[in-house]
Amino acid sequence: MAGIGSPDARKRTYDRTRSKGEKAMITVIGDMMLDILVRQDTVHYATDSEGDVDLRAGGQGGNVAAWIAACGEQSHLIGKVGDDPFGAYLIGEAEKRGVKCSVTPHPGEKTGRILVMVDRNGERSMIVDRGANRLLSEADIQGIEDSRLLYISGYTFYVKETRDAAQYAKREAGRRGIPVAVDPSSLYHLRFEKTGFISFLEGTTFLFPNYEEGKALTGEEEPARIVESLRRWVPHPVLKLGEKGCMLFADGIIVHVPAPSAEPVDSTGAGDAFAGAFMAEYQRTSSVLKAAQYAVGVAARVVQRVGGQPEIK
Repeated sequence: MAGIGSPDARKRTYDRTRSKGEKAMITVIGDMMLDILVRQDTVHYATDSEGDVDLRAGGQGGNVAAWIAACGEQSHLIGKVGDDPFGAYLIGEAEKRGVKCSVTPHPGEKTGRILVMVDRNGERSMIVDRGANRLLSEADIQGIEDSRLLYISGYTFYVKETRDAAQYAKREAGRRGIPVAVDPSSLYHLRFEKTGFISFLEGTTFLFPNYEEGKALTGEEEPARIVESLRRWVPHPVLKLGEKGCMLFADGIIVHVPAPSAEPVDSTGAGDAFAGAFMAEYQRTSSVLKAAQYAVGVAARVVQRVGGQPEIK
């Protein structure tokens, strides 16, 4: 029989509390960042290079929350920005996209920013300055009691200053019967924090690694074996495979969900869009397979445009 903290028990809690036609409040804990997008064909060392430079709202937390709202569910974002014009800009952009923000501007601290360099194939590399995001604390974790699902960005786990906030949020969700979804977020950080991250997964329901993160966590190379191995820790791992779609365990078997064909322009935020779309559709249908099918379609559209967040309607 499932215990009160088990995934089955958390799912039953959700089913009892959501009435027909009601939108689900999905809470996201994660970074809000200013994306500085740089696209160029060639780089001329030590002199000028032509390219396109754009400023966009970003950060994993901001992206996921924006896509939850764009996919029709209520989105609540908990994060941290600096007390500067960039912080005000990010909060304003999130609210324009329909996100309820519990975001605290921190006096004297700068808002996080990322330099995103996108190559001619749409692949990106990033230089990250997390700024105020590193100051998220337990005191900032407010308002999750009305949530039907809690998403925690792995970035909050990898930094000692924010780890306590992530663990506190997970404990509160478990105590209230709220399912928890986690994203490993960073292969670089995961390599140094693998053991602790695996321990952090205890009691969570969903995990959204990409292929390289899944490989690092399990030591397996075949996608199906990665998914099977991840199920030791999480009942519903969803392995993101980029242009090949995703793989997950559904209806008692491992299923590959292919992605629609897409001509990549910018892969920034595609994985975040996938996670946001998956959670939104899962809350509507309670089907991990339908959620995966919906999410790969959303992610395929995202890579064909510039920026990691949906357009403001």
